[in-house]
Amino acid sequence: MYKDIYRVLERTGRVKTAVILSGEMKGCRCMEKDGEWITGDRDWNPFLEQMNETAETKIIKAGETEILVEIFCKSPRLIILGGGHVSCPTAKIGKMLGFHVTVMDDREEFLTRERFPEADLLIKGSFEELSEKIPVYENAYYVVVTRGHKGDTVCARQILRRPYVYFGMIGSRTKVRLTRENLLEDGYTEEQIDTIHAPIGLPIGGQLPEEIAVSITAEIVQEKNRRQTSFVDEKVAEEILKGRHGVLMTIVKKSGSSPRGVGSRMFLDENGNSWGSIGGGSVEFEAMKHASSVKDTEIRKYGLSVNDDRNLGMVCGGRVEILFERV
Repeated sequence: MYKDIYRVLERTGRVKTAVILSGEMKGCRCMEKDGEWITGDRDWNPFLEQMNETAETKIIKAGETEILVEIFCKSPRLIILGGGHVSCPTAKIGKMLGFHVTVMDDREEFLTRERFPEADLLIKGSFEELSEKIPVYENAYYVVVTRGHKGDTVCARQILRRPYVYFGMIGSRTKVRLTRENLLEDGYTEEQIDTIHAPIGLPIGGQLPEEIAVSITAEIVQEKNRRQTSFVDEKVAEEILKGRHGVLMTIVKKSGSSPRGVGSRMFLDENGNSWGSIGGGSVEFEAMKHASSVKDTEIRKYGLSVNDDRNLGMVCGGRVEILFERV
């Protein structure tokens, strides 16, 4: 299953998975793909409603069954529609923040390397061609900064039909109102339109293009970090995709000041080689020592406080629960 997860993640940038931690189906894992849960021959129906409602990495409880729902995200893409003055600093800051940056405009003179030296991709074309020229991508952040509400509406019609993490649209209240009215007339619902951040950006009073870009990217960062997601360790993914076998260790719950968060992973192969981290120090040492005896899916708790009755002699405090899985 992990091979499939990492392959889909490479293509879409976002994957939702679930693994059962207790009960008769303990250790069973499934993955959401193209809006459907791939569950194999096991009956996940009693849990699907809660799994669908869960929008971040966390442990949920369906009756007496505990389930870890994980949202994996990697390689976020910032897609800027419109190549005007605000777009230049927005692309620059977006690249600084680790986004793959695409800029699209219908004016060739605006799409130059002199104006967008940091952009990964410059796309010349009419905004009506958005769906043809920009592939669907789950982990996408759209910034619509065209020169008029007609261009905004053309972009919005297409973006609202695809998945995204963030969709923001620049403009005055009048421009935003006209775009909203056009979309309602087209049959889009209030609920769909309410997902658009318009006017775009955090209200920091920006006037200069650079200040407006700061407000836009600040709102993007806020949205990006609003929910807990699972950390994707590239080295762990690479080794699993190679077909290595071993034990995967994942932090599924933490409290206090433990050094790594929920979703952090470490992979130990059958030869004792390791990739990733679940916190270093005594936690990793004890987990790696236990991993060699793991035969099935299980969870172990580790205390990080000197006052904890099952502590590891650490003073940082807190507790972690680690899921062990054979892969």
